[in-house]
Amino acid sequence: METLWESRFALRTQRMTSSLIRELLKLTQRPEIISFAGGLPAAEYFPVDRFQEACQRVLATQAHLALQYSPTEGYQPLREMIAEHLSHYNICVGAENVLITSGSQQALSLIGALLINPGDHVLVEQPTYLGALQAFSAYQAEYVGVPTDSQGICVDQLPAALRHGPKFMYILPNFQNPAGVTISAERRARLIALAHQQGVPIVEDDPYGQLRFEGEHLKPLVVEDVEQSGNNGTCYTGNVIYVSTFSKTLAPGLRTAWIVAAPPVINKLVQLKQGADLHSSTFTQMVIYEVAKDGFINEHVRKLRQVYRQRRDTMLAALDRYMPSEARWTQPEGGLFLWMHLPPGTSVWTLFEEAVRRDVAFVPGDAFFTVPNPPPTARLNFSCMPEDAIVEGIRRLSDAIKDVQAKAVPAPAP
Repeated sequence: METLWESRFALRTQRMTSSLIRELLKLTQRPEIISFAGGLPAAEYFPVDRFQEACQRVLATQAHLALQYSPTEGYQPLREMIAEHLSHYNICVGAENVLITSGSQQALSLIGALLINPGDHVLVEQPTYLGALQAFSAYQAEYVGVPTDSQGICVDQLPAALRHGPKFMYILPNFQNPAGVTISAERRARLIALAHQQGVPIVEDDPYGQLRFEGEHLKPLVVEDVEQSGNNGTCYTGNVIYVSTFSKTLAPGLRTAWIVAAPPVINKLVQLKQGADLHSSTFTQMVIYEVAKDGFINEHVRKLRQVYRQRRDTMLAALDRYMPSEARWTQPEGGLFLWMHLPPGTSVWTLFEEAVRRDVAFVPGDAFFTVPNPPPTARLNFSCMPEDAIVEGIRRLSDAIKDVQAKAVPAPAP
């Protein structure tokens, strides 16, 4: 029933929906549930002791700064640390290229507010990150989807997609959420070349890039952009807006991420952020700087890579052991997720209900597509469950798939 308030909402809210993942997490909080649904880091590896020490140090020596208002751009030492870290990838950026945001979700929302007019097209991978769709849809975006395969976005289909005149491309090059695939070096080069030819900017979302378990590191798109343009001065002025976060390397509850972009882009994003929240938490930024400095974050990430690789290997082995032969899945080289193609004809939501009844949860793949009637798929997270729970959860999920298959009504003969 429509209420008085609903008649007052802005028109753009009509396409806004709740995050499917947020809603599913509410259903799967029971302790007996083995959940592969969230994109959750392993909480038992949060560096709690180091955070306690950092909090005490900040409050003991810099409370007058940490508890006060601060510049919208962010805590200067933290911005300089991020810029210095990017220099390891042969890109010259300064603090003036860096804006601290309240999580990467705010970063995506600010970018949407900056670039999207109602009805503008955004080119996305198919499937793509649900949170980005939620952020961009708030500004009444339309979508042009380009399929992915084991090497990432299918760049041979980009020229046709670019004829729709997208405002920008939204790309997750490393261990993509949800599919877990990584764009190959050759495709990265082609992607940047097409972006230059067509004058279409790229939003590069890279929350998982440091979590590579195997294979060689590949250049971020922002680096490829610099190399192809030959514009590698002391300040980045290129065609890519780069987004990353501390959520997957330190802790998601900190809600601290960053945007790297050309100064005119940063300046306008600063104005938008001032209207949203003035600035991200000063205290949190200062604590993160104290935790991450002196090489600790690199040491900590090395430990996470070992843990997550073992859990990924455990999940892959369990899938090989238990899943029916019609199911297929990706083999991620890093990140937190793998992507499963379910047996043809599987009802994803029927399977989800059956899985929850067996105390195991996943994210149905439908929500990651921008087209109707996508193939039956599922996103599985391997980072937050211990290995014995991963094996048991995959066994339960396999039983659920087989049960749903057995109960399915065969299609009538033509």
